[in-house]
Amino acid sequence: MQGRLERLEGMLGEPLFESILWGHEYDLGGLDEGLRKRIEAGQFKRIVFYGMGCSSVVSDIVKGFFLTEGIPIRVDVVNDYDLEWFVDPDVLKAETTLTIIVCYSGWSVEPCLFFDRMREMTGNRNLIVLSGGGKIASLCEEHDTSLIQYKLRHADREYPLYHVQQFFSIFLDLFHQLKITKSSYRAELEESVRFLKEEFNGATLARAQELAGRLRGSRIALLGTADWYVTLLKQTTMFFNEIAMVPTHRNLLHEFSHTEVAAYSDPGNKQAIITFLDSSADDYTRDKVKTLEGLFGDKSVPQNGNIEFINIDLDQETFFKKFFFGHFFTVYIAYYLGLHADVAGRDLISIAAKNPWWSQRSIELFPKCVDIPADLEARDTVAPAAG
Repeated sequence: MQGRLERLEGMLGEPLFESILWGHEYDLGGLDEGLRKRIEAGQFKRIVFYGMGCSSVVSDIVKGFFLTEGIPIRVDVVNDYDLEWFVDPDVLKAETTLTIIVCYSGWSVEPCLFFDRMREMTGNRNLIVLSGGGKIASLCEEHDTSLIQYKLRHADREYPLYHVQQFFSIFLDLFHQLKITKSSYRAELEESVRFLKEEFNGATLARAQELAGRLRGSRIALLGTADWYVTLLKQTTMFFNEIAMVPTHRNLLHEFSHTEVAAYSDPGNKQAIITFLDSSADDYTRDKVKTLEGLFGDKSVPQNGNIEFINIDLDQETFFKKFFFGHFFTVYIAYYLGLHADVAGRDLISIAAKNPWWSQRSIELFPKCVDIPADLEARDTVAPAAG
């Protein structure tokens, strides 16, 4: 198998932009017809998503999108099977709450544990699993639970993170199919693709490459207001950590200024701060970014010698253009930064998360990423890794 950066390089630009229009690559055949009718009738006023990693990313994007567009359904995102710390269990039992477990690999332990909690609490009522297959799909079959299955044609076996934009489009199409939203936003997505093809020209790529050079060797803090912290910063953090393999974390802009900012007094090692400033931000937020730039961007201050301050403006006219620009611009930065880092990956996520699907051995055994098997035992014929 080619390395992660070589595979990403082959997708950068038009292939990834155009995947925004592939929102139909899923199968509704496993959705209970009675539940579907209740969804289409408008029974549910709240959606609770459960997900880990990339599966959580798309849930956060949906939450931010619903809030931004004023869609009258409350969205909560749960990231741990100790659900009481995220949402009242009575909310999950309510007849107006639809719970969706998102687990692309189908092999993450925590979603399966959450599935068990939902069975105990609700008997699987008002529950849907969205997955590529795997162990959780077999649990759905065993317990007669609704399953919507991803059917991505060009899924990267190791990094579903490359397909964030398509996952978002699938949700938009799915919600329209189920009459949760009045539109699939197809026209807006097509306009976004045209915008991206024009926007990501030589100058934009040169800017991304220049910023990657400035970030080289840094630990990175991404800062945004609540809207973009929810909608954009999680996948950006993951791209920097997983693709560039550069330690990166995210924080709320205003919270950071009350806490972590103190650690930047005179760092001995290189640090970077990246802010994301929306053109519709209030005056206080704009002033806060200027203050941070004045504090850390002035290279005449000796204590700033190991600090890089970068601001990325989200000044496009629509949510879609702001989101897709911010997403792809930071993907390019992560790609160029990864070329600088030149670090080989290890099975850290597979081992730490106890998810065998992401291990190199499983990738060699199961190079496809469609209809993910519920049994990962070695096959008689092992398909060798490409390259």
